[in-house]
Amino acid sequence: MRGMKGGGLFVLAWLAAVWPSALAAQEWPVRYVRMIVAASAGSAPDVICRLIGDRLSPRLGQQVVIENQNGAGGNLGATVAARAAPDGYTFFCGQAAPLALNQHLFKTMNFDVARDFDPVTLIGMSPMVIAVNAKRGIKTLPDLIAVAKAEPGKLSFATSGTKNVPHLTAELLKSRAGIRMAQVPYSVTTQGAMDAVTGVVDLMIDGIPAVQAHVQSGSLIAVAVSVPKRVPGLEQVPAISETVPGFNVSGWFGLVAPKGTAPATIKRMNDEMKVVLSEPTLIARFSDLGVYPDADFQSPEAFGKFLQSEAELYGRIAAMAGFEKE
Repeated sequence: MRGMKGGGLFVLAWLAAVWPSALAAQEWPVRYVRMIVAASAGSAPDVICRLIGDRLSPRLGQQVVIENQNGAGGNLGATVAARAAPDGYTFFCGQAAPLALNQHLFKTMNFDVARDFDPVTLIGMSPMVIAVNAKRGIKTLPDLIAVAKAEPGKLSFATSGTKNVPHLTAELLKSRAGIRMAQVPYSVTTQGAMDAVTGVVDLMIDGIPAVQAHVQSGSLIAVAVSVPKRVPGLEQVPAISETVPGFNVSGWFGLVAPKGTAPATIKRMNDEMKVVLSEPTLIARFSDLGVYPDADFQSPEAFGKFLQSEAELYGRIAAMAGFEKE
């Protein structure tokens, strides 16, 4: 027994160090979980994250509280989340902008995605759609490209602002198809859609919800979506990649945690998110918002690689388009 004294003390010391953290991970969560959203209350990102939170709360046995931190193109919310304690009680429900695009648009960032966050899961993809004024006589993407080549710079397209995913989609299309079109950015998305309907502009490139009602009414013709897979509800609309091979640009939403969050906590959250994201009622609500879960990127490892590849893609497009950091 005496010969085991040193070893026994070592084992006790090891247990004392490891047992509390193991127990904490096993019991997580023991209080409410904060989910930060970098958008205002009532906005699409806010609604998406609240739909998730409402379903996560009963599964976790604790309330998921949505906290809106809007500002600086999403950077404010991301900064608050990045600086939070990695104790499993703060997550960032973020968009593509703060998690991949903004690093190419802002000179100063108070956070670094790779350094400050651990990936949890992709929530869903938000494809862009090209919708053309029905009276313009353009019924397909090849038609659009042919007209743009015949009338360089004359076609005009609406987007919801500049230096965002719709704008990036347009710039990549122009580059890959070898065409010129004039961008008309709108601060109010519905006004851009209406101007596309009335012919003030020839087409709109934006998220599906911005134009879907006008496509259904026949005022606009959806000629292509920006992701390689056909979109549920718009299965008849071809992908841009069917005309421009390899084309793939999309907005998206994802869940990350402050760097250093316990792996067991991330795994539990990831497991619960997979269940939530497979619920038919949630999928239906997400579809109304133009968001579609993608199981290919729902593991922390796959989502981590996705974050890196998207940041690189956005960076290439931003450089090609000549975007300058502000």
